[in-house]
Amino acid sequence: MSPSATPSPSVAIVGAGFGGLAAAIELKRHGIERFTVLERSDRVGGVWQANSYPGAACDVPSVIYQFSFALKPDWSRRFGTQAEIRAYLEQVAEEFGILPHVRFGTEVTAAAFDEEAGRWDVTTADGETTAYDVLIGATGQLSRPKVPDVPGRETFAGAQFHSAEWDHSVDLAGRRVAVVGGGASAIQVVPAIADTAAHVTVVQRSPSWVVNKWDWTPGRVERALMRSPRAQRLYHNAMWLWFESRYPVVKRSMRPLVWAWEQERKRTIRRTLRDPAKVAAAIPDYQMGCNRLLLSRAWYPTLAREDVAVVGAGLRSVDAGGLTCDDGTRVDADVIVWCTGFTATEYLAPIDLRGVGGRSIREAWAEGPEAYLGMTTPGFPNLLMSYGPNTNSLTNTIVYLLERQASYMRQAIEHLGARGGGTLEVRADVHDAFNAEIQDRLGRTTFTTGCPGWYATESGKVTQVWAGSHVEYGRRTRTFDPACFVHRPAAAQRDGDTGAALAAAG
Repeated sequence: MSPSATPSPSVAIVGAGFGGLAAAIELKRHGIERFTVLERSDRVGGVWQANSYPGAACDVPSVIYQFSFALKPDWSRRFGTQAEIRAYLEQVAEEFGILPHVRFGTEVTAAAFDEEAGRWDVTTADGETTAYDVLIGATGQLSRPKVPDVPGRETFAGAQFHSAEWDHSVDLAGRRVAVVGGGASAIQVVPAIADTAAHVTVVQRSPSWVVNKWDWTPGRVERALMRSPRAQRLYHNAMWLWFESRYPVVKRSMRPLVWAWEQERKRTIRRTLRDPAKVAAAIPDYQMGCNRLLLSRAWYPTLAREDVAVVGAGLRSVDAGGLTCDDGTRVDADVIVWCTGFTATEYLAPIDLRGVGGRSIREAWAEGPEAYLGMTTPGFPNLLMSYGPNTNSLTNTIVYLLERQASYMRQAIEHLGARGGGTLEVRADVHDAFNAEIQDRLGRTTFTTGCPGWYATESGKVTQVWAGSHVEYGRRTRTFDPACFVHRPAAAQRDGDTGAALAAAG
């Protein structure tokens, strides 16, 4: 009997974004039906459901920012918009029969591992607790908006909201808008609202490196080619390989090439902005590539407008009428938009997740999140993660990594089912050796050159970015290796013999 034909464990998947859907579809396609997707929203989409701010779009070409097994032939632009990506995910979820497995409006608040039963007790916001054999966390790295704790923020008299929680009832026409932050959301929001607002002020403590975004509406020839599945697959593969070829740029050995690119960008900024104060506020003081490289052809021309101001400083305080920056600059505002990112290093938060011995995952990750292959960590049996620690994609598409993770997790679940259940826990020595290797390799990349932003913890440990190429990650996750795990049979758990761990090899 093949593994996929054996009884499978019950699975809870938390989140219905790209990661959660990748896992669900992978299970479904291999005949595994005992899974439930727990989604706090009322529709699938994850970050593309939550972020509906003006100008929201992808910064990876749509041809590779989609599932490789569900290529869409008719993207309206080279870079898909938020609404189109969300619609694509909804279509894929329906096409692959995932929607009947989804419990919408269901927020997971806690999950505790029951050592005697060898199962996860998952609790939702309504107080219901359900036991599952396997728990897959697919909440993503960009799911919890972060608003800085600035003194006086609660006293502001106007409207204020995070870009990921955009208040569409607020009319920006004729308003003075302060946009706090200069990252991925800000470079889309500001150009999109500049023609509507009376004045926009960008307050950015640390500007981003922004390169041209070559976007277009597909022409007649391109649309005709995309109707051919063969041509579409060739285009997908060619674009994927092109983006994959950029990986070496993050290595410190490539510094001369990156330095030359930085000089070109600085010349563009000076030529476009002209105003010395704006130029100073827009040029980063860190190496290109060590933070997220952003794409926009509208950002610098928008900053150059007379009705757009730029302050290169952090915030000191907020009062009823506006903001005061660290450098003393006063910004009067009617509306504040917080483009201040997400709590990206707090994986699986705010779920109260407790493993063996009731130990919180926050305790286990006190020195920064880490997991074997970004998917599993010691002390938390049968817990698998999609888009977990050190699996963020910088030079290519995250969707590829999510598909590889889904395949690996499916193989682990099949392995459990073929052995009558029980638990799988990654060996501590395997986990520790993997993470030591990753940190050592990251030390030879630009990510450890004092970068600002969300790739690292406050102590400087890089916990977000994958250290190698996507090809390498695909190779390392192609086949589930039982020898890297400890398997505790279900019978041993029923007898309370959790201490007698048996190697899972064979």
